[in-house]
Amino acid sequence: MPDYSRTLIRGRAYKKALVWLVAFALALIGLEVGPGGFTAKAFADASNAQGASIDAGGPGDGGAFAADEYYSGGSAGTNTSGSNGFTTFKTVANPIPQADWNTYRSGSSTYQVPGLSVGGEYQVRLYFLDWQNTQVGQRVFDVDINGAPALEDFDIVQAAGNAGGDGTYIGVEEDFNETADANGDITVQLSAGSASVPLLNAVAVVPVAVNAQGVSVDSGGQGDGGSADVAGAPLAETGWAATSNTNSAPGDAPQNAISGDTGARFSSDADQAFGMWWQVDMGSAQSFDEIEMDSGGFNADYARAYQVEVSNDGTSFTTVYTGTGTGSPETANFAPQTARYIRVVLEESVKTNWWSLVNVLVYGSGSAGSGFAADKYYSGGSEGTNTSGSNGFIDFANTVANPIPQNDWNTYRSLPSTYVIPDLTPAIGYQVRLYFLDWQNTQVGQRVFNVDINGTSALQNFDIVQAAGNAGGDGTYIGVEEDFNETADANGDITVQLLAGSAGQPMVNAIAVVPTG
Repeated sequence: MPDYSRTLIRGRAYKKALVWLVAFALALIGLEVGPGGFTAKAFADASNAQGASIDAGGPGDGGAFAADEYYSGGSAGTNTSGSNGFTTFKTVANPIPQADWNTYRSGSSTYQVPGLSVGGEYQVRLYFLDWQNTQVGQRVFDVDINGAPALEDFDIVQAAGNAGGDGTYIGVEEDFNETADANGDITVQLSAGSASVPLLNAVAVVPVAVNAQGVSVDSGGQGDGGSADVAGAPLAETGWAATSNTNSAPGDAPQNAISGDTGARFSSDADQAFGMWWQVDMGSAQSFDEIEMDSGGFNADYARAYQVEVSNDGTSFTTVYTGTGTGSPETANFAPQTARYIRVVLEESVKTNWWSLVNVLVYGSGSAGSGFAADKYYSGGSEGTNTSGSNGFIDFANTVANPIPQNDWNTYRSLPSTYVIPDLTPAIGYQVRLYFLDWQNTQVGQRVFNVDINGTSALQNFDIVQAAGNAGGDGTYIGVEEDFNETADANGDITVQLLAGSAGQPMVNAIAVVPTG
């Protein structure tokens, strides 16, 4: 009689081996086997440094949003009713195709987006549209990003209403600025809350152009008293004027937020509402990289979600920071800015609290407030410091269009070197300002070199002393500024290469990259 038990054991072993071989093969192409069987979790080999957009629960739209990937847990689903065709909601800052609204992943799940730039700053955009529930309180869940709470007790329908949406089937976008971890990952975790299960329609991870408003580098030096990336002292608020679009009582006027009197406050005198703003006119352009907003004793009256915008004319504003408040005081750090106006705009309505500001401080970028950071973004070359020459003469009227502090003239980077200025806005125009002062040579022909920008020749057979003379400079130790209009490449970079020429070695004292738009 056949021994069926042995046959069964051999059959099970064969199946186990077969499963292992299939799993191994699938792993090679980026699929994973989980405890419940095969899942469609993909691990891309290609870098996501320039971001990733995912159609949660769906096949993608054949364009910007890829098919569902990088997930674990949850279930895919498709909408069969609702506002098909309506892809632009006033509750959505960055619209997505209808195909991505029509699919979703529901249930507790995790998206781990890999291949980002380690330590890089990204805006995580989460898109929600509840096709199943249309009443507040029917779906309430939590979202963590990189292990920290991002949304607590989140209700899609309520968020749509708070943001000014009316009717049902309203899409909502929630944005968060995050940093890729040491592995180059950003992890989004959706967890069950007090009602129903989490639901997500799409995820976009977009690089933040932290140098979008420009960057200035003290070549070979330490910057103006330190790094411009570290806030200096609060700016003096004398002569500043504050306004708002609220109907505040005279005793709660916007000016109270910058009066220095912590016994007074600005108050909205109404529930926080999407689009509500407070603004300050500093009277002239100032350099700054941080603001702090303190609600004082009204500690529940902080902004839950807000944007910081800047302007030079009070009409055209640029967003430099998007944040989520968790308490008072709130601090917003961003790339160094030079602007006259600062506006804080609420991005979320709160039916239980007014908006109060007892004290608003604006911190200068760098202790000297000039915005030149310590030397960075370079490869190659050697740093040096001047010990002789025209110290104190920083305004070379004939040769320098945009004067810089003496500290930046006194240091330099010499020998062939390359600066790759990152985190600019791709395909946007910038003026590249190169500053040269030859402390070692005073005669024409002693230092002659070349400069390329973005792979194209910018200066050929460049002689600092000769350029100074050509521009009307007289005497020795004359600073020279050379300006070029360039476009940031697809990665948001501008590359400046200093190349050896026919005499001496290349050198540069400072580099500034300034938006032209």
